[in-house]
Amino acid sequence: MLSVINLLDSGLCMARLQNSAGLSYSGAKVLYGVYGKAQTIFNVPAAFITPLTVSVVPAIAAKIVLDDKNEAAKISEDSLRIAMVMALPMGTGLAVLSKPIMNVLYPNANEAGPALLCILGFAAIFVCLSLMTTAVLQASGKERYTARSIIAGGLVKISVNWFLVGIPALNIYGAPIGTLCCYVTMCTMNLIYISRSFEKAPKLKNMFVRPALACLIMAAIAFAAYYTADYALNFSTRIETAAGMCAAIAAAIIVYVAAVIKLRAVTAEDMKLIPKGEKIAKLLHIT
Repeated sequence: MLSVINLLDSGLCMARLQNSAGLSYSGAKVLYGVYGKAQTIFNVPAAFITPLTVSVVPAIAAKIVLDDKNEAAKISEDSLRIAMVMALPMGTGLAVLSKPIMNVLYPNANEAGPALLCILGFAAIFVCLSLMTTAVLQASGKERYTARSIIAGGLVKISVNWFLVGIPALNIYGAPIGTLCCYVTMCTMNLIYISRSFEKAPKLKNMFVRPALACLIMAAIAFAAYYTADYALNFSTRIETAAGMCAAIAAAIIVYVAAVIKLRAVTAEDMKLIPKGEKIAKLLHIT
């Protein structure tokens, strides 16, 4: 379904850019091309969540078979929290450092690239959450619900793109906004379905508050580290920009890991759901 929606979406964007936003074919092609470049980066965070979903499905399904619904609900909540702990820094990092990322990876791309990636960075958070919520529903035997949320998200995406991409002032920026709205819709519906599927619904506060707080600290450090260095050193080459970006990412990772441990956003019990998670927990002294 998503492949079909994306196929329709590509044709829709090109048509609206020309027919309603008033761009020439070459101008529309350039803007959609840089959007495609940003999408390539946007897809990276989801690759890190997929192995986790593979681990979660049998763990939840086993508890349901044993009729231990409370433990199944607990594993679901833990897996969603871990997904957010992983997704938030990746998506927020793409948004905060969108300018240097695009300039390093695609130095000659259209100037719209960083703003497109910034919006898609936030959308990537919801992509990761949608993957995990889908896995939870599938493990719970509620896979038909995921089909409903995918269809609803696809309709939202096409509708938002139709209206926003056709606005001359927004043009291509409407496409990532449509993507964000699509996955927010999917996640919202999936979370509602999950809450209805278990007697003890996952607590959204536990899943989002502490990871979000750690992520805000990380985002501030990443932003300050890169742009302070850029202001002081005035990066003028691709190598200098890359070095500054890598230094900011390294600082952000260190701060985020420390914040996650300090705030107890994840526990040693949670880490058992991740491949080799127990070893990672011991290495990072997560209790």
